[in-house]
Amino acid sequence: MLGTEFQFLKSIDVLSGLDDHLISFLAARLHKKIFRKGEHVFFQGDVVSHFYFVEMGRVEIYKSDMDGRKLTLWFIEPRDTFCLATLHTPSAFANALVVEDTMLYTLKEKDFDDFASQSGEITTRFVHCMSKKMALYSAMLEDMAFKGIMARLAKVLLEYQKKNAASGTVICKLSQGELASLIGTCREVVARSLRKLRDDGIITTSPSRQIMIIQPEKLKRLCD
Repeated sequence: MLGTEFQFLKSIDVLSGLDDHLISFLAARLHKKIFRKGEHVFFQGDVVSHFYFVEMGRVEIYKSDMDGRKLTLWFIEPRDTFCLATLHTPSAFANALVVEDTMLYTLKEKDFDDFASQSGEITTRFVHCMSKKMALYSAMLEDMAFKGIMARLAKVLLEYQKKNAASGTVICKLSQGELASLIGTCREVVARSLRKLRDDGIITTSPSRQIMIIQPEKLKRLCD
């Protein structure tokens, strides 16, 4: 009987459609690990020897400096993978912080290499996956260099928007601190910018501090 690891791996985009024997090969080498909110999977500068699959929870990938300044690169959601870029480098280029209780499947570096060697298609898929991450990283650097705070905030709100199935409203669940880390500024600046968007009728906020996007077209124009 096929186990839960096998079914989980079949649901991951980068693995979807691969032959069952390849998925079984991978599933047999996974190890489950639970992290609590606030724990780090690894720190910037650590040697990383595992590849990770997120089954449940959320992981923040961010960079920081000695003064405590922080820049969030992206969030890893369920059925996402991470750590490919640092698996064969001397040390991690960023931190991995668990922001919700999270369950990961881990795969040793050697096991990942053995899996990738099973098929050229696997290697191609992971190259495409890493290329997408590099494109995101490049776009972030471009935004930081050439766009103002409001344009960066509008872009992040649109990228992280989700439709509430019950109410039909479009919301963004990121906190002001998370928004600040994603756009490279402080929380106070984000608070002022959100207030300006509220005053202009582009967004509103709920008592639970969820951001509801009222006029997405105006947000898109602010991105330009």
